[in-house]
Amino acid sequence: LFLYDIYADQSPKLVCYKAAQIGFSTMAILKSLWLAKHKHFDCVYTMPTANDVKDFVGGKVNRIINQNPVLLEYVKDKDSVEQKQVGDNIIYYRGTWTEKAAIAVSSDLNIHDEEDRSKQSVIQQYASRLQHSKYKWEWHFSNPSVEGNGVSRYWNKSDQKHWFIKCGGCDKEQFLSWPKSINIERREFVCKECGKGLSREERRVGWWIQKYKNREFSGYWISLLMAPWVTADEIINYHETKSAEYFANFVLGLP
Repeated sequence: LFLYDIYADQSPKLVCYKAAQIGFSTMAILKSLWLAKHKHFDCVYTMPTANDVKDFVGGKVNRIINQNPVLLEYVKDKDSVEQKQVGDNIIYYRGTWTEKAAIAVSSDLNIHDEEDRSKQSVIQQYASRLQHSKYKWEWHFSNPSVEGNGVSRYWNKSDQKHWFIKCGGCDKEQFLSWPKSINIERREFVCKECGKGLSREERRVGWWIQKYKNREFSGYWISLLMAPWVTADEIINYHETKSAEYFANFVLGLP
């Protein structure tokens, strides 16, 4: 449910602090195909390296397309690892570790997946691919690494949306955070106000609230605490067995 509003978000500039494996790349694949087909966008979709591109397109993009007859019809004219032709428009899949990757194509939308693991100078060069476009859309998302690198540069220019839920006991509206939203002894998610256990449904049903108004980027923070299929026990185990860096970046979705 927390991805539903992002599916519908038509902001030209989007940034996301995200935990690992929450479905954001799948959403970006589907949105880019739709924009190429219906809005006639040329798109550039980047992953950190050329090998990452091969794994991503072969293991995720192609599998999504091959299981969907509508998407198969979209890309019937040109379908390769490096590009998909959708009608008269093209989605280019590129790496970021060679200077040549960011030349020779034009774009209406740049999608930078795993940006914090990408080469930052080349990511900046990709912005030149948008200069011809009247749209100039750009999406930046990643498990963040450190402040000042990758997505954090754009996060600080965004409205910084947080996912709010309501406790079924005291009706307190709140966003989930570590460690206040988990009772370690009971190994369950709890309300920050009254301490009542939170059900999966209470964590699932919520709404986005902007921290700031009228910012350049539409920003979303998605942690594993929000994911209803992830239990409090799993979160605690990550905290106990993984490094502080891993827990912040891949579980909390924070630098």
